[in-house]
Amino acid sequence: MMRLIRFVGRNNQSNKNLGKTRFMWLKNPENLSDREITKIQSINDLDTKTAKAYKFKLGLQRLWDIKNMHVAREYLDKWNYWGTHSNIKEIIILAKMIKRNSYGILESIEGDISNGVVEGLNNKIKTAFKRSYGLKTEKYRNTIIFLMAGKLKLPHDLKENQIFPYGGEWQSN
Repeated sequence: MMRLIRFVGRNNQSNKNLGKTRFMWLKNPENLSDREITKIQSINDLDTKTAKAYKFKLGLQRLWDIKNMHVAREYLDKWNYWGTHSNIKEIIILAKMIKRNSYGILESIEGDISNGVVEGLNNKIKTAFKRSYGLKTEKYRNTIIFLMAGKLKLPHDLKENQIFPYGGEWQSN
């Protein structure tokens, strides 16, 4: 949805009132400053495609606050109807995609499922991958990924006799 707002905003740049508003459309209303609120309200009155896309974003966000499945299904159907009749090509494509995947969306609402943990782990892996550039083998890269993703706390201030308590080298049993 955020990509869609950026895309609609870029294609709607002929309107001079949209100057320097790119990041305002990506924020939630509670995170807007007073100046940004007045700017968005004045643009909303102009009825631009970007303002409509922003309203669609807010409407879709409200879906996640609904806990009753029957109400959520009705709300999603109304949102889809609104989206398919919006006369904005990108919103129509998104509404059709959401309609196709509505079962999974409603199931994730019912089960209170979030992909936040997976997204966080994915970001950690990407960071570890960037840190591993220049290492000799894939094995070293994978080791770094496991260390970072596993939140392992390795001791770093050990004296040699704490590492090898039986002498100067590793003793296997």
